[in-house]
Amino acid sequence: MIEHNVGSKADGVSAAMVSRRHFWAAVEQFARYVVIGCGATLAHYVVLFGLVQVGVSPWRASVAGSVIGATLNYFISRQAVFNSTRGHIGAMVRFGLVAFLALGCNATIMAIGLGLGLYYLIAQVFASAITAIFNFLVHRYWTFRDATAIGAPTEPQPTIVPERPVQDRPERP
Repeated sequence: MIEHNVGSKADGVSAAMVSRRHFWAAVEQFARYVVIGCGATLAHYVVLFGLVQVGVSPWRASVAGSVIGATLNYFISRQAVFNSTRGHIGAMVRFGLVAFLALGCNATIMAIGLGLGLYYLIAQVFASAITAIFNFLVHRYWTFRDATAIGAPTEPQPTIVPERPVQDRPERP
């Protein structure tokens, strides 16, 4: 078994420093995710409020706002947070599945919070926070993970199949 850089510093950077860099990069990415999520939520509420003001039922206005907020969230998160090159169709399907799971997560946490006697807005804060963390992790490691990154080696790998030698072919007259 070949071991690379065991117990040594690679390019003057210790494993602990690399680990800290990865941690802070993930924290920065999560902060961008939260800011973009707040923007998408704001868009949802603006559409909701605007449509209700012109006579659309609150339920329909909420659905419309939710669709617009989720669409904004998808496109902005794809580029500004996760910088994904995964194809849109695959990523959109995954995004939709995660949204559906998040809905169930949110509903379950709300039911538990309300069952414990929490004020509904307090229960929603807990549900939103837990659901946001769930969504971020699933989007980071599944929805927007580049297809080429899946199964890619993380360290140099030995050549398993040697290249075939090129045979000299005689030129044809």
